[in-house]
Amino acid sequence: MNIRNPRSIIIISAYACLNVFIIVSAFRQNSDEVHGSKTPGTMAPEFTQVEDLDYYHLKEGVPQMSLAATIMRSQGETSAEFDEPNGIYHYLEKNKSMKYKAENGIYRKAKELLTLSGKVKIESEEADYLADKIKYYFKKDLVLGSGGVTFEGMDLKSKDQLEIHSDTMRANPNSQFSHFRGNVKGSMQRKKKYEGKMTFSSQQLKLEGLKSLAHLEGDVKLTRQNYLITAGNGDIHLENYNKSLKYFVFNDDVKVTEKLQTPEGVSYRKAFAERLEGFGQEQKMVLSGAPKVEHGADVVKGYRITIRENMDLIEVDDAMSDVQVKRKDDEKKKQK
Repeated sequence: MNIRNPRSIIIISAYACLNVFIIVSAFRQNSDEVHGSKTPGTMAPEFTQVEDLDYYHLKEGVPQMSLAATIMRSQGETSAEFDEPNGIYHYLEKNKSMKYKAENGIYRKAKELLTLSGKVKIESEEADYLADKIKYYFKKDLVLGSGGVTFEGMDLKSKDQLEIHSDTMRANPNSQFSHFRGNVKGSMQRKKKYEGKMTFSSQQLKLEGLKSLAHLEGDVKLTRQNYLITAGNGDIHLENYNKSLKYFVFNDDVKVTEKLQTPEGVSYRKAFAERLEGFGQEQKMVLSGAPKVEHGADVVKGYRITIRENMDLIEVDDAMSDVQVKRKDDEKKKQK
């Protein structure tokens, strides 16, 4: 039987103990890491609350966004929540600004997104946007509104005053483009009050400020003076009212109802067509696409029919016109 050197046995034993110590320490460390990962929020930055503050977000050393609030709660450098925010955002490259206020707000710095809720109002040089909730992506120049949306603005070319209400809204204030959806209702007031006011409704409305154009889609209704126009869709060229150009164009199952005041009393004249073109300066409407006009028992058909506004006058163009007149006397004879 061979007996090893005692010194070798001591060295081997010490080496074995060291390995055991390393393994046990590593196991404990892993257990602590696993246990720590199961505790939520331990690594999250703490919230900081400040009352009655003025908040600034700098870009290139210039305050790009500033606001006042009664309370601010911030989570590190990621986001900040505000009570009663009231502030302004500066478009440095365009030398423009946008004001805003609401009951509550959250600003996410990485996305440059300001979410406002509760009696929200955003004001630009051209228009005001109001809603229950608005998301404003500063960098994208994008405003998303929902709940009780209201747009109040002025067309820069015609100077018409516009007011629009809808369920939702998607707008680009700097591009002067707005898209309204759901139960759209509103009005257009001419700069000169005597030139009248229009009210309208539709399922969608696209307002293009740079083109001075309003496009309506779905169940369109337009009331203008003593005229009610319904159609599938329509365009209103706001700057063409006092020009020899088309002021409005309606398509798809067009119907015009005109209220007339006669010596015998009030009567209604109705017109039907696939297309209607209105000329503001000339105060006339041109119907095409199997147009037909009914007034009482009289029916007029033609290739193209022109209605002179506020005049008991209808023009039926070209010799291809087919005019049919139904009178009460003729109907009585047929009944006999």
